[in-house]
Amino acid sequence: MTVTLIWLIAFAVILFLALRAWDGSLRQAVIRRIPAILQLGGDDRWVWSIALAVLGATFIVNPVSMLLTLILLALIFWIAKRVGCWLMRRVKLH
Repeated sequence: MTVTLIWLIAFAVILFLALRAWDGSLRQAVIRRIPAILQLGGDDRWVWSIALAVLGATFIVNPVSMLLTLILLALIFWIAKRVGCWLMRRVKLH
């Protein structure tokens, strides 16, 4: 129960701060980093603020699990990239 309460408080604080910072530098950072296909137009503010709040609150409550998940995802991406490059070299495109 305590962990849930801490997560909800952290979520609310981060969501509030993200929504306030959206008109400043946060919108520009999201637009620079996110591909055009993932940008929703006018609804970007709520979608990305909620996503950042969920990630931030989870990182505050379980930092070790979050770091291990990020390391695992990076490792999977790196292996998939290497295997994909190797396969593309092996395939003869005519």
